[in-house]
Amino acid sequence: MKNRKIYFYWVFLFFIFSLILSFFYRVNQENYKKISQIKENIVKHPENLPTKEMARLTTFWFKNIKADIYRLETIQYIGGNVIHAEYKKYLYTILDLITELNPYFENPYIIGQLLLPDYNYRYENLDKKEQENYIIQGEKIGLKGVKNFCDEEKLEKIKNEFDLKKIWTEEVYTNPCKSYKVPFHLAFVYYFHKKDPETSAYYYKVTSANKDSIEGAKVMSAIMQWKSWDREKSIFMFLSMAKESEKENKKCQALADQLGNIGVWIINKSIRLDAKLIESIEKTRNKSFWKFNEKREKEFLDDAKCSNYVNKTIREINLLYIEKANEKFKQKNNGLSARNAQALFEEWYLEFLPTDFQQYGDYGIIYQYNPDTQKFDYEMGNY
Repeated sequence: MKNRKIYFYWVFLFFIFSLILSFFYRVNQENYKKISQIKENIVKHPENLPTKEMARLTTFWFKNIKADIYRLETIQYIGGNVIHAEYKKYLYTILDLITELNPYFENPYIIGQLLLPDYNYRYENLDKKEQENYIIQGEKIGLKGVKNFCDEEKLEKIKNEFDLKKIWTEEVYTNPCKSYKVPFHLAFVYYFHKKDPETSAYYYKVTSANKDSIEGAKVMSAIMQWKSWDREKSIFMFLSMAKESEKENKKCQALADQLGNIGVWIINKSIRLDAKLIESIEKTRNKSFWKFNEKREKEFLDDAKCSNYVNKTIREINLLYIEKANEKFKQKNNGLSARNAQALFEEWYLEFLPTDFQQYGDYGIIYQYNPDTQKFDYEMGNY
């Protein structure tokens, strides 16, 4: 009798165990189907994604797992739609969904701020309104990141404090955010895309208050408080982005450091911004990086590449050199500007004509006067 009871006991346990295994098998099957569905939605049909409100209500305690799946598949979505930057169409929707399910994934905020506002005239065909919309989306995802990563009380204190030394040394301002990266990239968005240097200066102050921040953040927060010298601000801003990108690329990082020193010397007027310096920088650039070509253009212009920002730094130095020559030209021509850098070179206002890194054989980026901004700028063409 006793043996019979033991027998039925083990049969019962086996039955229960089988039910549990069957249950987990079915759950895993459903999970696999759901993951496949998510992949299909993001890569091929992102317009069918659930709203962030619906996703939040239907994920229950699996929010982090589902957010991670969306995050990983976003990379595939971008890669699958990279031609003509078509990935931008639904990128904000996807990133907003991810950060709703898990507000503490840092990368989605950074990806959005880097990719959404940027515009490449060779690959994208957007009107001004569409470009502006993507800039607004980049700003929105950045502000959402600040809301989720930063201490609102500390932000308010930093906003009302203009003594940078206090911000850097007093505990009441220290570490306003869980990480410096979100406000750091938002500062870039505000300066270059929103054309709002005042708000950009504020976010550089916030960035510089974080102990984990990059070395150049304090320099940028100081520079951004200046009332003028916009071209110099651009130089140091691109350098700060270079120092943030590809930290393992020692060659590029060393060149960024050299350019940083040159920038400081230019500001302090301890070095002349002349043809000899510009030619020397161009030769160093050409030795440091492989020659730009159309097939590898994506590598050169990748927002994650140190070389991209170093090349843009050198472009800004070139434009600063050209603008100083143009001031002399205007003094002798009743305030009229030269039409481009080659005209200044032909009239002997420039002793050396700098060549931008982005060239495509018989055409490329040239330095042209922009009557709307009344400054020199770069555009695609030839002299």
